[in-house]
Amino acid sequence: MFDERSEVLVLGTMPSPASREAAFFYGHPRNRFWPVLAALFDEPVPEDNAERTDLLLRHHIALWDVLASCDIRGASDASISNEQPNDLMRVIGAAPIRRVFCTGATSARLYRKLCEATCGMPAEQLPSTSPANAAWSLPRLIEAYRPLAQTVRAFNPPALNVPDVVALEQAIAAAGTSLATLMRRAGRFLAYEAKKLLGDASGPVVILCGSGNNGGDGWVAGEYLDRWGVPARIVSLLAPEDLVAEPARTEALRASAALSDRSSVVIAPRLEELEALLAESPLAIDALLGTGFARSEVRAPLDGWIRALNAARSCETTVVAADVPSGMSAQTGAVAADAVHADLTVTMIVPKPGLVAPQSAPFCGHVKVAPLAYIEPLL
Repeated sequence: MFDERSEVLVLGTMPSPASREAAFFYGHPRNRFWPVLAALFDEPVPEDNAERTDLLLRHHIALWDVLASCDIRGASDASISNEQPNDLMRVIGAAPIRRVFCTGATSARLYRKLCEATCGMPAEQLPSTSPANAAWSLPRLIEAYRPLAQTVRAFNPPALNVPDVVALEQAIAAAGTSLATLMRRAGRFLAYEAKKLLGDASGPVVILCGSGNNGGDGWVAGEYLDRWGVPARIVSLLAPEDLVAEPARTEALRASAALSDRSSVVIAPRLEELEALLAESPLAIDALLGTGFARSEVRAPLDGWIRALNAARSCETTVVAADVPSGMSAQTGAVAADAVHADLTVTMIVPKPGLVAPQSAPFCGHVKVAPLAYIEPLL
């Protein structure tokens, strides 16, 4: 797995039976390779091979194995014989590789024996992330792998006008990552950031969902928070079956069906009911209005919802905005009479001009870009 932007080459020894079954590297469900990479780059652990591919390419990491073939019993490195190396120059000759890392003692030994002279680059040995390497805890592994993350160049996406963001999403979909998949990733990233901010605080997270696709991100976030043991109160003007926008409707139906007894859905509450929910919540997510908002006023009843959310924030409820604080123009940074004051804005894929406008800081709080797809080749 590599492309012309890869800067480090990470090498295992040989795919294990679990990896061969999963058809991708480090496929054993208890292998900690993917949790380590996710922690290094502060993002959710990838859930499938497409997300693992995106993570690698986004962070300019090439991934392969030292051996193309060998005789081996199960996953026992000690049993390896008749080893034949991969042609690593396929990667090193095509990408600006600056460092080579081997995951475990066996891959490092075999690289030195079979590959180093041809490649002309020494390899740095990292501890194995295999569950068999129980002496290494996850925090120790993360620190050991930090040189890998420090080597690669960070990609900082440019701010794009809202119409260009729409065009980019369509290009991402044409490249194979559907809008529904982007919504799943966006909602999970929202939940990930919310859970970090929540820390040890107790109480349910209130998620205010609009009727468009911004609301769909909120429904997905509620599903993931519930899955991770955090009670969620998903508040929506419309029941999932009454939503029209896709993929929001599909994701809302899926989320509502997946919620456990610890969480609940609240449809069209009276303002005092919403205020009571927010009063019990240490953190709330604003997923009411997305990047398409460009008016001077927010229509009722959402204007009242925004005022209730801001009042809760003044009483120490942390507020996370999805993509853009509701009531703000993502294009210009202009704000309506009622606009959400967020502590954190998780904006999707790229920054938008309104989020970096001088007047937007009191409304956006800290802005974090959720890297939902590998977009460098598309820009």
